[in-house]
Amino acid sequence: MTSHHSEKGSLVNRIKQLTGLFTLAASCVLASSHALADHSDRNPNVSEVKAWDTVKVSRIPGGIYLRTQDDPNDLIWDRLPKYRTNLLPAPPVHQSVGLRFDEGATRGKHVYFQVARSDERLYIRMHWKDATEDRGTTVDGFRDGVAVQFALNDVDTSYMMGTDHENPVNIWYWRADDDKVENLAAGGYGSTTALQKQNVTGASEYFFDEVPADRQWNVVMSRPFEPDGEYEVNFDRETIPIGFAVWQGSDKERDGNKRVTHTWILLDTSLDSKTRN
Repeated sequence: MTSHHSEKGSLVNRIKQLTGLFTLAASCVLASSHALADHSDRNPNVSEVKAWDTVKVSRIPGGIYLRTQDDPNDLIWDRLPKYRTNLLPAPPVHQSVGLRFDEGATRGKHVYFQVARSDERLYIRMHWKDATEDRGTTVDGFRDGVAVQFALNDVDTSYMMGTDHENPVNIWYWRADDDKVENLAAGGYGSTTALQKQNVTGASEYFFDEVPADRQWNVVMSRPFEPDGEYEVNFDRETIPIGFAVWQGSDKERDGNKRVTHTWILLDTSLDSKTRN
């Protein structure tokens, strides 16, 4: 995991451009969230990942298989590098959205993740702290969820649902009510569409502990390495921009009210390259 120095100058300019897209209201929410971030779950054995860092995908050796395809508790995850990144409330796209940010929902949060690949498949494992297991949606209750988003082009793509139809994103979205992963694409707000090929799979486990602060979700998503459709991310690239989102039902998060990575993290899926310094 290193900073992507080879494109440092252009990335700085892009960061400035993307920063200018934020509204004043969104900036205030993000700033206050950073100050309220909960750092109690820090682990010295986990690498901290920040915006524009590059994460090297781990290789699963040939002949090594998970017990089941998306097993979140397979022993192999104990042997692979683990990363952690900060999540902040998504910027509201309309002023009224800001009214939904209750006190609990405006705190920062962290998601832990691991990324691995075999010759045939790419896996992403995520876990995050959640004191309540919210599997259903009612009049005043909401389900938990997590999503991984990939830019189909490059870092000029907005990390919030894609820039437009020419710079879309591929989204893998897991929801706790039916415990499956949807394969989606978006090219701007309000454009999210289910893809014809639903070839992303997943599995989850809610880890219950007597101490609510130690309870957590474990979720694994995976897809064949080769894309099978126009809006599926192609992993055979130098780096792939990736972002995360978490919905915590107990904080009344749903739809655009969610916690997200601030901007892109870069994923290196190659088998022969070394981590760049």
